[in-house]
Amino acid sequence: MATATRNPGKEYSAFPDEQDLIETHAEKQVNKFDIYCPQESCRCKILLASAAELVQREKSKLALPKLPLLDAAVSTIEEVESEGNVINNDTTDGDESEKTTVTTTTTTEEELQSFWKVTNMMSFENIGFSKKLPNGIQFLSCADCDIGPLGYHDTSASGAAKEYLIALNRLRYHDRS
Repeated sequence: MATATRNPGKEYSAFPDEQDLIETHAEKQVNKFDIYCPQESCRCKILLASAAELVQREKSKLALPKLPLLDAAVSTIEEVESEGNVINNDTTDGDESEKTTVTTTTTTEEELQSFWKVTNMMSFENIGFSKKLPNGIQFLSCADCDIGPLGYHDTSASGAAKEYLIALNRLRYHDRS
């Protein structure tokens, strides 16, 4: 039985400076290396070198939604209005009420994070998409092993504003030379 060859890429943490991952082409900062799945046992190539542009975007959109508990009085993310919302669930005898705390990823801080951006989904060598969330976000994952989210796509954007983003710190990098 043949053993699987491990992912040729290096982890993001192996690079002392983010600038080590970047090169400049036509006045744009692009990815210097081929980009692979972050899972060491997966050999999925996600992007070729120089295929994506470096951008800074809101990191909160990459956060996974915190779904309500099974016994909560809400059934979808949209029904939860704000973080720490308390919902009353009446018991069958009507004398007591049980309180359940439900949280969402709503955040007021707009911290920025570095992402690789492509404007056409066909620019990827291999990528997976989640179903669209109620807020219009689709998460991007490895198409081979489904690890993710590696990035996101905001489906509410259209035309020139359309972008597919993968986080620099959630990937592996391989120099072909």
